[in-house]
Amino acid sequence: MKKKKLKLKKKNFYICIVVLLIVLTIIFYDPTISIIYLMRKGYTFSESSNLYYNDLSKKALEQDYNSTIAKISSSKEFINDNFDIYCEIEYHDNNDFLINVNNLIDKGYDSNDINNINNKNNKDLIDYLTNNRVENISKWLEYDFFKSENIERYLKNFDGDYKNTIVQVNIGLDKPYYEDVNVIKEFSSTVLANKYNKLDSSFVPDNVTLLDKCSEGEAYLSKEAKEAYDKLCAASIDAGLSLSVNSAYRSYDDQQAIYDTYYSLYGQSYVDKYVAIPGYSEHQTGLALDVKSLNTNLFINSKEYNWMLENSYKYGFILRYPSDKEEITGYNFEAWHFRYVGIDIAKYIYENNITYEEYYVMFIE
Repeated sequence: MKKKKLKLKKKNFYICIVVLLIVLTIIFYDPTISIIYLMRKGYTFSESSNLYYNDLSKKALEQDYNSTIAKISSSKEFINDNFDIYCEIEYHDNNDFLINVNNLIDKGYDSNDINNINNKNNKDLIDYLTNNRVENISKWLEYDFFKSENIERYLKNFDGDYKNTIVQVNIGLDKPYYEDVNVIKEFSSTVLANKYNKLDSSFVPDNVTLLDKCSEGEAYLSKEAKEAYDKLCAASIDAGLSLSVNSAYRSYDDQQAIYDTYYSLYGQSYVDKYVAIPGYSEHQTGLALDVKSLNTNLFINSKEYNWMLENSYKYGFILRYPSDKEEITGYNFEAWHFRYVGIDIAKYIYENNITYEEYYVMFIE
């Protein structure tokens, strides 16, 4: 009798175990399987658990492993309805990443826009765009020389061409001349002097050197520009030309004297077009020179002029104030005024028919 009772107890025990296993399987089967499948996708156990308990496992299992989802799934800022667009966004490791993404989504930006915005890594830009909807923002951000601090000026002056608008605003063409100027004290061979960039009265170029070839009187350039001009001079002589220099480096005081002279002779309208205010003259850089032909007084009609147009870039010089670029340079056409910028830059400017202002804001600034 005791044996039968013992057998019955054992039987009941096993039944209880089986029932318990069935219950546990029912309770834990779904999360266990889902988590296992998520881990097979590449998610960690913790990430897989977060996805499951946030009701995201089904969506996550429908596609390949996504690193952005893995990193943000545990965030309290995670919005399930944004899952699909999250999958298309590149993760950036900063505290406000998901908050900013959600705000940008709310403003109507798509994943491409958001990736382009985040790639700029500019808090001011993100703050502006989460508060202001900008149509076609990705077209603006396509250009490396886009400046977030200028965005309202871009929008205000948009002419239908994104690149052109950015370049013109960066140059400063949307503002009056001599307003909010940048004051330059240090010399470099790529220094930009124009009506928006002023050379300090103490600015002096490095290694100012006397020209001793294709020059009359005392004309000076910085050493690098002088060496380039010597090569240009030799090439012009080989081409049977007679090239010379009228003027090169001028100090701030020299430019003041020239400005005062022309102002007294021809008045304000003339100097506004043809004579730089002291501090705004390229001649103070030691990189600019006015050339002439020894065969004629009218340089623009000379063989030397045509040769300079076609060959000066090979030695690092550009025609600084072309005839069709007055609105960009701020000066009327000057056939005689050339500027040393280096061979690579000069070649690009020549081949693309742009001004130094345009090149500067696209590649140097």
